[in-house]
Amino acid sequence: MCDGFVQHVCSKDSLTYFAQRDTSGGRIDPHLTRMDLFRTTPVRPPERHSLIKPNMQVSAIRRRGGHLESIKVRWGWSPIWSVGTMPPLTHLPLHLVMRSKVFDAIKREGRVLVPVEGWYESQVPSSNQAQHLTYTTSRHSAPIFLAALAQASETSLGCDGLTLVTYGDIASQQQCVLALGAEDALDWLDPEFGWEHAQQLAERLNSVEPHLEPPLTTQVQGSL
Repeated sequence: MCDGFVQHVCSKDSLTYFAQRDTSGGRIDPHLTRMDLFRTTPVRPPERHSLIKPNMQVSAIRRRGGHLESIKVRWGWSPIWSVGTMPPLTHLPLHLVMRSKVFDAIKREGRVLVPVEGWYESQVPSSNQAQHLTYTTSRHSAPIFLAALAQASETSLGCDGLTLVTYGDIASQQQCVLALGAEDALDWLDPEFGWEHAQQLAERLNSVEPHLEPPLTTQVQGSL
């Protein structure tokens, strides 16, 4: 799962990518939809000023009243029923969102996108190797949008926050962030886009996982 991500460009600027649909007859530049990602092992730790970690403010995109808007929200959601009993949720498996009624409210109103340049993950290749980081980013200038759920009240509340949506093998508990290109990202925000479609989208992305290449180097790194 994602331990931290790089977000140099705020979501307000990222809205320009979606604006291209309005000026191109409903079509988005294919270069913006191509999800040609690769993983690399960073040679040095990420710069602290460019790294977003849990409990930090995130720039995100949501749909309200038929329009896209930019919001700021903390990475880490504390549902009212969990306050004081468990840490804020930073990741939430898609299958859990779909089957549990405790997420009904955020499922209806909370779908958002987090535009990023890339994200870091901690990897433990085997029991006799030290933990190291990998960084996933795009080969092109196309943005990456991480699917997320957020509670962002008009008047800020203590339980407000954002959690990244993940998918993967339930049995092995291996989960990946739901990373989208521009076209799929717009679908994620579409009010008519049902959760069964979201599951199908995750399954499709999981089937093309080989486009995430293995690390290009083998240097062992510490945690973020």
